[in-house]
Amino acid sequence: MSEFLKLQPLDLSQAAIRLPDSVLRAVHQHQERLVIAGGYIRSIVSGEKVNDIDCFVDSVSRAKRVAKMIAGPVGTIHSSQNALTIPGRYTVQVIHRWVFDSPSEIIRSFDFTIARAALWWNKAGCQSLIDPRFYSDLAARRLVYTSPQRNEDAGGSLLRVLKFCSRGYRIPVDSMGAVVARLMNGLPRNADLSSLTEEEIADRFTQLLREVDPQVDPEHLAHLPAIQAKKRTPKKSRSRSSSRTKT
Repeated sequence: MSEFLKLQPLDLSQAAIRLPDSVLRAVHQHQERLVIAGGYIRSIVSGEKVNDIDCFVDSVSRAKRVAKMIAGPVGTIHSSQNALTIPGRYTVQVIHRWVFDSPSEIIRSFDFTIARAALWWNKAGCQSLIDPRFYSDLAARRLVYTSPQRNEDAGGSLLRVLKFCSRGYRIPVDSMGAVVARLMNGLPRNADLSSLTEEEIADRFTQLLREVDPQVDPEHLAHLPAIQAKKRTPKKSRSRSSSRTKT
């Protein structure tokens, strides 16, 4: 049996129909070198609100060409270390930090089964691949971690757990253990935690919690520490400030 399955025809049709015209033209032109994968397909199948469309390509140069094609002559393109982002009815993100040679390679890189879905075009028409657990885990709103072999920020998956749990998903304990193991693996190999206090260990882990989604604002309230850093520049006293304004 193949490692992956295909989307149900109705779901594939809905995902294709709801793509913006500019994205549709791009995937038709670039064929399997431009793949739509991840959250867009999950949202279409589950009936959730579509927030963005993630496009994956085989090279940085293609990412630039695709972004220009989707944005059009008067569109705006925002660049970050992860992606080229084009705002619109659906925000489109052309990922360039990670590039892939095939659709199967792309979905193997996703950390949860509910994100392992991809579609693209070739001469035979619209094609798709999904994880065998995609439909069952999505229906159960279950986060099953895949422990992907990829170059990633060690804490990214744990932050996505928080995001999905806030939307009503749940994570089995073995998947949660694997996510924590990935976070632990982000520490230096020679790190000696036995000599650190619990607070110092927590600080080490907090530094690993970096969201890699280009759309996420790292200064958003949900990503700020619950307790502000102890070392801050003292604010000027009110009386002194007010005395300066007197004439």
